[in-house]
Amino acid sequence: MIAPKNFLILLIIIVVISIVIIIAPISNDNFDFSHFKFDAVYLNDDNSVLITFSDETDKSSFAILEILGMETTFHKEFKITNSSFSQLVFLDTIPKYGWKTTPVILEITYDESNTVKMKTEIHDEDQIPPEIIFTYDD
Repeated sequence: MIAPKNFLILLIIIVVISIVIIIAPISNDNFDFSHFKFDAVYLNDDNSVLITFSDETDKSSFAILEILGMETTFHKEFKITNSSFSQLVFLDTIPKYGWKTTPVILEITYDESNTVKMKTEIHDEDQIPPEIIFTYDD
């Protein structure tokens, strides 16, 4: 049996550790992604997708771009100049089940040694861009 004094000390330690974990979670989420702009817009007139990327810090140097869910996956690797690019991808057909089945994946070499991965969905010109999902490898 634990003595009341020891129980109280143990309870205080557990509460303090819990508060520390809640206030400062252990993760790599403290990387700031706000300087990245990434978009994939369907251009109905051209039956194509315009993919744009920019990095306001000018630290991005290499990209791997993929569009999944197509009959043939689009894949392109290239060096980035001025930390931005635009890529026009022509489509054979529009996805039968909508743009959510056609994710756009971008992997950026950032700061010469780190990798930032982004995932978004294609959207029509008159729609609000969908959320971008970020992951970061150091």
